Amino acid sequence: MRAAAAFLATTATAAALLIGTPAQAAPDAGGPLAGKVILLDPGHQLGNSNPAFAKQMAQKKFNGTTVKGCNTTGTATNGGYPEATFNWRVAKRLKRLLEAQGARVELTRTSNSRDAWGPCVWDRAKQANRIGADIMVNIHADGSSARNRGFFLLAPGLVKGWTEDVVKPGRRLAKAMISGMTKAGAPPSNYIRDQLMISTNTTGLNFSDVPTVTVELGNMRNAADARLMTSTSGQRSYARWLLAGIDSYFARG
Repeated sequence: MRAAAAFLATTATAAALLIGTPAQAAPDAGGPLAGKVILLDPGHQLGNSNPAFAKQMAQKKFNGTTVKGCNTTGTATNGGYPEATFNWRVAKRLKRLLEAQGARVELTRTSNSRDAWGPCVWDRAKQANRIGADIMVNIHADGSSARNRGFFLLAPGLVKGWTEDVVKPGRRLAKAMISGMTKAGAPPSNYIRDQLMISTNTTGLNFSDVPTVTVELGNMRNAADARLMTSTSGQRSYARWLLAGIDSYFARG
């Protein structure tokens, strides 16, 4: 009897695994984003500050206007909650939401660990080019004055020989995301005019050959933003707001 019970329990477990969970579900082939390929870049990595990876972090490359390093550690809340962890958790939630709408989604890193570094920002952008992404969205948070709060975007500026192909589509992506996120309820920046900065020296933007933006979702040094960023409910909201922005872009054709 015990053997039979064990067999039945094993069979039930196997069936449950076959059924799967929403997080493991394949993209919806009939969803509104069916056929779209999206690269999400959860900025930084916990191990970027690990001395064991100092050599990797010391790598530098010219990005069209200046020489910049491989990556940085990112910022943190006043309580020490790392930007890398916030970016990672929002990106994973957003990935599931996008896949539920039919998109194929990749991430630029596969872990959030002190035992891992990078990848370098130029390799993250090259991944978008390699997979033929329709868009690349870099997910970040700011570390500004405590009075500042709210989200804003960076879009690529014109750098001859580097960004001519992405300036216009990047601007369209940025404006659509600002509109969609704002309408969905994301707190807009109170310190960046029109929630948009044009950058000519952001490596991840300059190395990309697909429409790419960097989203600074909020200011980790602002108490109100920090409360949202460190809570599970807040991270869900940020993922939904990003989804609304991406949906707005593709809805405009």
